[in-house]
Amino acid sequence: MEEQGTGFITVNVRTAGGALPVEGAVITIRTVNGTDSTVVAVMISDAGGTSDIVALPAPPKENSLQPGNQNVCTFYTIDTDREGFYHVTNENVAVFDGVTAIQQVLLVPIAGGLGVPEPYDLTRFTAGETPNL
Repeated sequence: MEEQGTGFITVNVRTAGGALPVEGAVITIRTVNGTDSTVVAVMISDAGGTSDIVALPAPPKENSLQPGNQNVCTFYTIDTDREGFYHVTNENVAVFDGVTAIQQVLLVPIAGGLGVPEPYDLTRFTAGETPNL
């Protein structure tokens, strides 16, 4: 059995082009293998927009010393949600043994602040009628 290492990851959640932290964002880290997905951690961002640092399995760093070895990191998917913002998914976030990865997530506010906006429907307007907005 191959030896296993440990990598670390923390998530910084921001808005306004990265200027403002987002508190209370739900951060879900999961592995993805084809169509199968396994949740490995769920965290909430603090007042500074930062999550806890979480330890995750990763191949041992010695693998990177072997030329041609492709098994040098483990990839994870990070989903970030917060009411009033669009959902963000970061795929293929690499985690290496002995290294703390910092994943930046920029959330975009939803117009009006809550929920998911309905698609704009151009067909509801007829020439000569006053639109009912």
